[in-house]
Amino acid sequence: MGQIPSSILVLQNYWRSLADGRLPQRHQINPAAIPALLPYMLIAEFEDAPFRVRYRLTGTRIDEISHMNLTGHYLDEFAIDIGREPVRELQQHYALCRQSGQPYIGTYRWPNRDGYLVEVWFGLFPLLIDGAVRQCLSIEDYGDLTPGTMPVDWVAPKPTG
Repeated sequence: MGQIPSSILVLQNYWRSLADGRLPQRHQINPAAIPALLPYMLIAEFEDAPFRVRYRLTGTRIDEISHMNLTGHYLDEFAIDIGREPVRELQQHYALCRQSGQPYIGTYRWPNRDGYLVEVWFGLFPLLIDGAVRQCLSIEDYGDLTPGTMPVDWVAPKPTG
C-alpha cells in the first residue's frame, strides 16, 4: 500500500473537526465546506438483518467511473465475477466501521478495461443518526486514471471473443 491520497486525508480532517473528537451527527456535514471532494464522495446507509450497504448519494466522478448512478443501489449488487472479492472486502470494512464507530482507510483492487487490477483508495467515516451509526461518509480516490486504465463497467461484464 502506498501513500494515502491527500483527498482522503482532507476528508478525514474535516470529519474529525465536526464533533471535537466524537462521532459527528449526519446533519453536521456541510457540503459547501468540502466542494472539491464532492465528486469523489458517497453517503452510504447501513441496513440490518442482513447487514447491507445502500448508497444514498454518490458524487459525479464515482458515477462516471462506475458508468452509472449508484444512488439507491446496494454494494452487494456488484459482487459479480472478478468484482466479488473487492465487494466482499468493502462490505467487511463498512461493517467494521459501523460496529466500531471508527473510520477506516484502505485500498481495494478493481479490474480495468484490460483486465488488470487498479488500486483504488477509500476512506469510510461513520456518522450518527439518532445516536446510532446509521450512515457513513465515504470517499474514493482513483489516482491518475487515463482512458486505458479506467475500471470496467460495474454492471456489464467485458465482452468475450
